[in-house]
Formats: sequence, C-alpha cells, structure tokens
Amino acid sequence: MQLAFVSPGCAMCCQVLSVFGIVFLVILGFLFNAEVEELTGSTEDPVHPKEVGHACFVAAAVYAAFFLCCSCQQLVRRNETRRARRLSQSDPSGAVSDR
Repeated sequence: MQLAFVSPGCAMCCQVLSVFGIVFLVILGFLFNAEVEELTGSTEDPVHPKEVGHACFVAAAVYAAFFLCCSCQQLVRRNETRRARRLSQSDPSGAVSDR
C-alpha cells in the first residue's frame, strides 16, 4: 500500500501556502474579534464581527490540517527514499555495504 499520494513539490507548495494562510487568517480572526474600526466601521461590513472572527479561526484550522497532511506526505517520501537507498546498497546476502 502506497501512503504517499502527493508529489514532494506539491506537498512543499501546500505547506508554504498553508503557513501563509494560517498566519493571515489568525490575524484577521483576532482583528474581527477585537472589532477593529477599519474592519467593522462601515455599513457594508459584517453585522456580527465576532462570528466572522470565529469563521477565520475555523478556516485557519482547516489550513493547519492541510499543513499536517502535507508534512506527513513529506515524511513518508523521505522514509521511502531512505528505504530504497538502503535496498539498492545491500548485497544479495542481505548485508548492507559500506559505500
């Protein structure tokens, strides 16, 4: 069974984007919870800014889940690479050579 279903490049891209998304959404969540005037002062802004802040925190948690998933994919790929390297360096008797 293959556990790695995302390429290493995609996993790294997802990790980087997730970090930026988490930071951005957490900051927005705190600002909406604090009811900052720039975000909540006009008539077109949300009526319930604390609910919007909560939604930002939930979205940040989703990004954190994607970050963890892609981190696990990176670890699986790293372990598969190590295992393949070890198998390619071993001789027919099963002993690992000193290359």
